[in-house]
Amino acid sequence: MGRLFNKLSGAGMILVLTGALLLAFSLRDTVISFKTAKSFDDVLAGDAASGDHVAGRVPYLLDSFASMQTWTEDRSNNSRTPKKTSSRYYVLPGGRGYLGLTVHSSNFSPAKKLVDQTYGFLSGGAAPTAELELDTRVVEMDEELAEMFHQTLREEYGLSDAEIDAMGPFLMAEPRAFGTIRVFCGTGGALFLVGAVLMVRYWRKASAKSRQLREAREAQAAQAARSSYDPEIR
Repeated sequence: MGRLFNKLSGAGMILVLTGALLLAFSLRDTVISFKTAKSFDDVLAGDAASGDHVAGRVPYLLDSFASMQTWTEDRSNNSRTPKKTSSRYYVLPGGRGYLGLTVHSSNFSPAKKLVDQTYGFLSGGAAPTAELELDTRVVEMDEELAEMFHQTLREEYGLSDAEIDAMGPFLMAEPRAFGTIRVFCGTGGALFLVGAVLMVRYWRKASAKSRQLREAREAQAAQAARSSYDPEIR
């Protein structure tokens, strides 16, 4: 095993590992980004599944059922910055009933307008006109958010557990910077390939050098053997 690792290029190994990490982070989303994007109207009509690419204007939006808050702590003086809400999770009509929609802080204002206009429309007003444009992927909702989503559907929307169970796994539409993710994926693939080439070249060089040393030792051993048994040489 020691000989194996001695033959590996340290630089190549670093490049391969870095490339692999970038690919692990970005490859799935890169694949999704190249799918033909569905519209949020398609989702509203019931067409939503994990792994979908959904983009465009969100036509209707219901209540927020959870939020993500961030802050930093300074242990030197036991202080921390005020909490800041970085994301909110909304109930989005669509799929087999409802799904979640993640909205980041840059879109809080149009999301709030859309929620107000949606409830106004449901009360007999005009159709919503707020412009909430998102480019998203659809994934299964994580366990903690799914519990809060289930509770909201039961307590706020009056759905029974049987009706909620019939919806299947809860889905979440999450905004993604697909252009940036593609760059990460391309960079990761390039680093992985360059690292692999370096490791192969280093392996071949190390193997050739090892073979030359072995042949030299064998030649020396053979010469020593001949010196030991050839009377003329002695």
